Amino acid sequence: MLKYSGLVTVALLAAVQGAFAQDLTLEEEPALSTEDATLLDLIVIKSATRTETPISEATVSVSVVTQDQIERQSTINNNIGDILSKTVPGFSPSTQSMTDYGQTLRGRNFLTLIDGVPQSSNLITNGRSLNSIGTTAIGQVEVIRGATAAYGFGAPGGLVNIITKKPEDGEFNANMSVGVKASPSSLTESFSYITELGATGSKNGFFYLANGSFEQTGASYNADGQRRPPDSYGTQGGKDDIMAYNVLGKLGYEHENHRIQVSVNRYQFWQDSDWSGAVTGGDRPTNSSATPAEGRLYANTPAMDNITVSANYLNDDFLGGTVDLQAYYNDNTTTFSQNAYVPVPFPPFSILFPQYKTESEKVGARATFDTPLPIDTFPLDLVWGVDFINENTQQVSIDNPTYAPEYELTGFAPFAQLSAKFLDERATLTGGLRFEHLSVDISDYTALNTTTFVPRSVKGGTLTFNEPLFNISGSFEINEMFTVFGGFAQGFQLGDLGRTLSDDNSFTDVAALQDEGKKTDSYEIGLRAFGDRWDASITGFYNESENGVTYDQSLNIVRSPEEIWGVEFTANYEVTDQIAVGGTATWMHGQFDTNNDGKVDSDLGSDRIPPLKLTAYAEYAPRDWATFRLQGLYSGSRNPDSTTAGAGFEPVDEYFIMDAFADFQINSKSKLTFGVENILNTDYVPVLNQSYSSLSTSPFVLNKDDQFWVKGPGMTFSAKYSLKF
Repeated sequence: MLKYSGLVTVALLAAVQGAFAQDLTLEEEPALSTEDATLLDLIVIKSATRTETPISEATVSVSVVTQDQIERQSTINNNIGDILSKTVPGFSPSTQSMTDYGQTLRGRNFLTLIDGVPQSSNLITNGRSLNSIGTTAIGQVEVIRGATAAYGFGAPGGLVNIITKKPEDGEFNANMSVGVKASPSSLTESFSYITELGATGSKNGFFYLANGSFEQTGASYNADGQRRPPDSYGTQGGKDDIMAYNVLGKLGYEHENHRIQVSVNRYQFWQDSDWSGAVTGGDRPTNSSATPAEGRLYANTPAMDNITVSANYLNDDFLGGTVDLQAYYNDNTTTFSQNAYVPVPFPPFSILFPQYKTESEKVGARATFDTPLPIDTFPLDLVWGVDFINENTQQVSIDNPTYAPEYELTGFAPFAQLSAKFLDERATLTGGLRFEHLSVDISDYTALNTTTFVPRSVKGGTLTFNEPLFNISGSFEINEMFTVFGGFAQGFQLGDLGRTLSDDNSFTDVAALQDEGKKTDSYEIGLRAFGDRWDASITGFYNESENGVTYDQSLNIVRSPEEIWGVEFTANYEVTDQIAVGGTATWMHGQFDTNNDGKVDSDLGSDRIPPLKLTAYAEYAPRDWATFRLQGLYSGSRNPDSTTAGAGFEPVDEYFIMDAFADFQINSKSKLTFGVENILNTDYVPVLNQSYSSLSTSPFVLNKDDQFWVKGPGMTFSAKYSLKF
């Protein structure tokens, strides 16, 4: 900690706008016309302050992925985790699967919301929060980089707020799209398609939106032309052979200062594959990818059913300010596959891990008040309110007895945030406090010893956590071009409580976990700059926790102090009115204390700390109706220096992937987009698969049968036609 005290001291003394480090273009569409010069002022975000704020005035590190960008990126990959990995600094490379396990934000877990409704569980991590909604329903994604208590209840690394599409002006507007995708390795087996149909309108103050989509995916193939496992071990939740639908509905009324809206979204997918047999044949030394066998190992089809309902009331003339009230409901059932078929060194024996599902139900409410304070010296603004959540979650075994308890969490959190502008509004200072009270009721249950496989009884009880969370931040505009910023913020989460109760063999009473919560302290400092045709930002960040979560060689949970630090960089340049280039860079490092002597002494695994990540794009618009784009992602090498061996700590080799797009505006209402993912047909293994490759350490996996060594998708072609009418 001492060797980073300089960074921390500078951040606190500067008292500059914490967490702003705004990704100025956020991989936005490049400014190819003068109309885009005010883009940052036009983009409005809500995740940073819980009140609508132009992104240029945000007081946290925020990246925004717009609807246009999502529609383009989803042409080649209809997976929000993949899209964020290619567009947001600080975000880990894609796992090339349905799971977001192994994807972190600044090295830590993040909270996922849909329109402010939490999708992540405070109790059990199911790894599906990013993929709990279809991309056709998304209007914007706001990513807060760094710990934040703005929405609270589990955001140590930041939050991802998925904003659904909004109703358009006019009595009736409709849209439709059809997209197809296939691999040249097998056009018939890989053929995938997605269709969308939507309608919006407003009249006499009433407004509505209806949007529906259906998707069916085929097989994917690596650069060698081999079929990839539909659900490979280590990245459970494949994207192949899936059928999915998403239905979004909104209805509301607006009159003078009042607005009320009800929103319902349902996303469901199921994986029905004839290639869900044993995954075998992977061999890291010879770079041979693991491949699937025909058949099915699971009893129930892997699936998800996610329902999100919210009701909002907004009054923008309440006591001289605004009030925003929300009530919500979320119900999620995720069924995992039974893909872990492990041959052991004594044929014909093997280990088949049980299949299970998670069931989680949440109800909650938020009240946010934005109250300007009448002080003549300098303007003050107070944002205050309270949050409530109740969550019931359980992990249920499908084909074996259930060795996990039922959980009920009740959370209550009042908060207040005060901000001020002074020195002719060149300086901004903001600070606040959030107090989280969490109560977790855990039933008596039977646990299974993960070493001896002998059941034992565990006494349930109630765990109570009371956590004050502070933040202070500020910014100073040096001149019209440069602004310096920085600050401090805290976040809190329960620290994978469900995994601890399932896997920890050391206790028989849940009362032993009373102090198992995890508070994260985050600091950052940086510089951002604007020019007439360019923008750039650089941010240094550091975060620490006294009770971090890692896993040992046997995937048992380990808690220890940990520290993470890194740098994020963004730059964009409009070369001419037709050409724009830009990119991002993210480097981070993290260590943890293996022997609790007060000093971090071992690197964190690559499932937490990704290698150097670089993204770049070049866009060319020779005509008003044609735009061409190349984008690339480079993931560097990493070899953790750690006394811990096994899953997450294996060496990671570098790779580079390039994508290409071509947009053609046929007329004012229709557009055709072509895309090629991995246009260079790069032969690579995703970071998470490499870091989990356990050929040299696992006593269970036979030589040349590494199930983790699964190569990523090779070249894939796609096309999409969109029509508005």
